[in-house]
Amino acid sequence: MPKTKKEWTNAILKALVVVLGTFVVAFGNVAFLVPLDINAGGLNGVAIIAKFFVAENAKVLVYNIIVDAASVALWLVGLIFIGKEFALKTLVATIAFPLANWLFTACPGISDAFVKFGEMLTLAGDGPTAGNYLMAGIFGGVFVGVGVAITFVGGGSTGGVDVLTFLLEKYVHIKQSIASFLVDGTIVIVGLCVLLPQGTEEKSFLLACLSGIISAFMSAILIEVIFISSQTSYQVDIISDKWEEISKYAQDVLGHGATIIHAQGGYKGDKRIILRIVFKKREYSKIRSYIAQVDPKAFVTYTQTNAVFGEGFKSHVNSNLIKEVKAKTKKGKKDGGEQ
Repeated sequence: MPKTKKEWTNAILKALVVVLGTFVVAFGNVAFLVPLDINAGGLNGVAIIAKFFVAENAKVLVYNIIVDAASVALWLVGLIFIGKEFALKTLVATIAFPLANWLFTACPGISDAFVKFGEMLTLAGDGPTAGNYLMAGIFGGVFVGVGVAITFVGGGSTGGVDVLTFLLEKYVHIKQSIASFLVDGTIVIVGLCVLLPQGTEEKSFLLACLSGIISAFMSAILIEVIFISSQTSYQVDIISDKWEEISKYAQDVLGHGATIIHAQGGYKGDKRIILRIVFKKREYSKIRSYIAQVDPKAFVTYTQTNAVFGEGFKSHVNSNLIKEVKAKTKKGKKDGGEQ
């Protein structure tokens, strides 16, 4: 639990980021995917499958019940298998996601606007053609992907099937973007197999399922671009006679230390200095421009890293690990005292 005022402020800001991401996901679902019954996976896809089996006047109710019940059930799964800390972070979205769905689908005034938007989307042009399904699937996937990535950046999850992606990352070591695509793809395929033989609108349903696959793929791309890329940093190795100036710039302007590596040339055997600096993605253009200005003849190699931990970057010791170490230390002292 947060103790200081700063910790409380950070916790509240992260919670607001998670809520924002959750509402963006719900918007993408309700505005673009639900009107054309595009199954792009997630709880939205499960609810779309379920509402095919009920009467027209009960579809909205069944949709919301499925989303609410599944959100709670998967939150409990996360609590059991991932931990209390993750469950607390996911709790915000577990509450916000059903609330957002209710606002967009059942709240008078707001839901009416979404119904009209859905009608415009469905009836655009000559009706629900392949183009309608394709555009709705693409835009729905973009909004869902952006929303999921925002919740990840806030240190939480939208709840729902995102819990499964964290489980796959934890136990199977599959990246969250890939895991998300696998889970959503499975829901799409199940929907296709179960519902394709139903009724007389197989053609439109097939278009909806194919658009759902594209939508799920777009979501995975956006998660990769926003969440995974946000953790990307760079490492630069510089061989230059002006290495002292470059090192001073890194420390004074960028706030990063530098590592000096003594090296020897393989051809002439000259003694050289390799200056190594690790910096954030947004600082790439700054340091590249400065090196070009100070020493245009410098030999420079840039290496992209997936994540950097340590001073000036993310902490490589999470709270769970700290608790585990403290518990082991306390247990060791107790055992030592008993001996």
